[in-house]
Amino acid sequence: MTDFSWDLGTYFTYKEAFKDAIRTYAVHSGRNLKLVKNDNSRVRVRYIGAQEQCELPSTSCWQLRKLNDVHTCARQFKVDLLSTKWLSGRLETSLSQNSKLRINDVRNKTVRKWNTSISKSKAQRAMAMALKNVQGSFQEQYKRIYDYAHELMRENPGSTVKVKVEDMNGFKVFNRFYVCLKACKDSFISCRPIIALDGCFLKGFYGGELLTAIGRDPNDQMLPLAYDVVEVECKDSWTWFFQLLIEDVGGVHVCEGITFMSDQQKIYSLLSIVDFVCL
Repeated sequence: MTDFSWDLGTYFTYKEAFKDAIRTYAVHSGRNLKLVKNDNSRVRVRYIGAQEQCELPSTSCWQLRKLNDVHTCARQFKVDLLSTKWLSGRLETSLSQNSKLRINDVRNKTVRKWNTSISKSKAQRAMAMALKNVQGSFQEQYKRIYDYAHELMRENPGSTVKVKVEDMNGFKVFNRFYVCLKACKDSFISCRPIIALDGCFLKGFYGGELLTAIGRDPNDQMLPLAYDVVEVECKDSWTWFFQLLIEDVGGVHVCEGITFMSDQQKIYSLLSIVDFVCL
C-alpha cells in the first residue's frame, strides 16, 4: 500500500471497503487524509496539509470516479485515519500467536511498521477490541459456563462441578463456580492428611476471588484438590467452599483426622462445619 496507485473506475464491494482501503493507504503512505464528505451516496477524501488538495470521491455504486493524486504534502508521523477498529484488525494475528502482547509492543509496532505514532489509550482500546474478536467477549464466555461445567463432567466422570447463579431482575447472574476433579479426589487418598487453604484476587475483566485447597503427596509435590471462583472472599463464600470440599474428601468423620493450614477468617468458617480442636 505504500506505493499503491489509484486507478479511475475501480469498483468496491461496499462503502466500508473503500473507507478501509483509504485508511490502509493513509497509514502505509504516511498521508494525513480526511473524510470531508461521507453520506449514503458519496465519499470524498482530501489530503490535509497539501498546498493543492487532492480528492478521492466515490459515487453511489462505490466506484472511483475522480482522482487528483498529485500532492505536495510531506509524510505525517501522526495519521488521524488510523482508527481503533482498523488497528485491532491488524493485531488479531499477533494476539493469536502471542496472547501476552503488551501495550508498548503495539505502539512500537506501529512506529516500526508504519512510521506512525499512536497514544497509549488508543493502543489499549485496539488491544481490547482485538482480544474480544480473537477470544470472544467475557460476557459471552460467562453465558457458556454451564457448557464448560458439563464438558468437565463428561471428560472427567465422577468429578464435582457446581455452578451457583443469582436471579437479578429476571436474569441469571454468575455467582460461584466450584470444581473438584475425580482424579484429584482419588489421589488425595495417597497424600498426607494435610490441606492448605488460601485465596487470591482474579485480575480479569469481572474480578472476583479464587479459593483453593492444596494437598501434599508423599513426594512433597502439590496436589490441586479443589478450587472455587467466588464473588468475594468472606465467611459465607468460604463456608460454601468447605461444605462441598468436605463432602468430596469423604465427610466430616474423615476431615476430623486432617490438618487444615490457613489464616484469618478461613478457619472460623471451617469450625462452623467441623467440630475439632484448633491448635
